Amino acid sequence: MIPRWNQLLGLLAVTILLGACQKSAVVKQRGSTKDMYPDHESWESTVVISRNGLLVAVADSRRMIKYNDRNLAHLIGEVDVDFYNEAGQHMSHLSSDSADVDMQANRMSAFGHVIIRSDSGLVLETETLRWDDTYDMVTTEDTVQFTTLDNDTLYGVGFESDVDLTHWKIYQPWGVTARGFGVGK
Repeated sequence: MIPRWNQLLGLLAVTILLGACQKSAVVKQRGSTKDMYPDHESWESTVVISRNGLLVAVADSRRMIKYNDRNLAHLIGEVDVDFYNEAGQHMSHLSSDSADVDMQANRMSAFGHVIIRSDSGLVLETETLRWDDTYDMVTTEDTVQFTTLDNDTLYGVGFESDVDLTHWKIYQPWGVTARGFGVGK
């Protein structure tokens, strides 16, 4: 009787072992794995952008993921960017949910609840905004809300301006003004 149990146990052990000895699947992905992973990741990060040794912008965020081969810094969470003129004076402040900074070309794209406030009091609100240091311009193709110094609220689709929002253009505009039109005078 004992040898029969040994045979059954031995057969059961061999079946289990053979079942466990199958090849594991290898998943192949296109491209280099180097492109998939960041070179640096940090929290409570600051990115300083300069042009010819002069401070242009300082960007802070909760988290930064940096890819050296693409010269890209991806900023995530409570992004705050301060812009400066050639004399080093503060011009405007941008806040957004996230942003991508092209470190080579000094360009930035901001995403999610983007608000830029000039030091003079002008305010732009949109969902995406691109800043290009080469042209010292901010642009978007999204819907915008722009509040002027006279508390006029202008809306539109598409916008371009210098960084301090003094020379701006709204495409496809509509709006509301706080001023009267002098009707009935």
